[in-house]
Amino acid sequence: MFKRNPDGTSSTVAPSLKDMVLQKENLTITPSDAALFANTLYGAMLDFGTDEKTIYSTIDKIQTKDDMLLVIKAFGMKMYLWGTRAAFLGQNYNLIGWLRFELDDKEIAKIKPKFDSWGIPL
Repeated sequence: MFKRNPDGTSSTVAPSLKDMVLQKENLTITPSDAALFANTLYGAMLDFGTDEKTIYSTIDKIQTKDDMLLVIKAFGMKMYLWGTRAAFLGQNYNLIGWLRFELDDKEIAKIKPKFDSWGIPL
């Protein structure tokens, strides 16, 4: 997974979300809501072409850091396939990884402030 550094370069170091603890009292969505958001985001990025409008509108509906952590958990690890979508060219990534691959820098910039306010690396 590529991490965007402040100087604009990238590295293959993935941010760790393992240290982030979900605080259930801060949730404004249910697990079924989180699953729906996760599936909507997955559908917006699946196959060729990305539905950026769906990504933006879905992320706009997510209110708290804990809501987003629940959505990331509901998304799980999914095989991201490059190029010809041949299975041998893929690797498992979480929602953050999928967003990084599917969105360019300009598109990431539209959602990054929300992730920054949550303290979730994007």
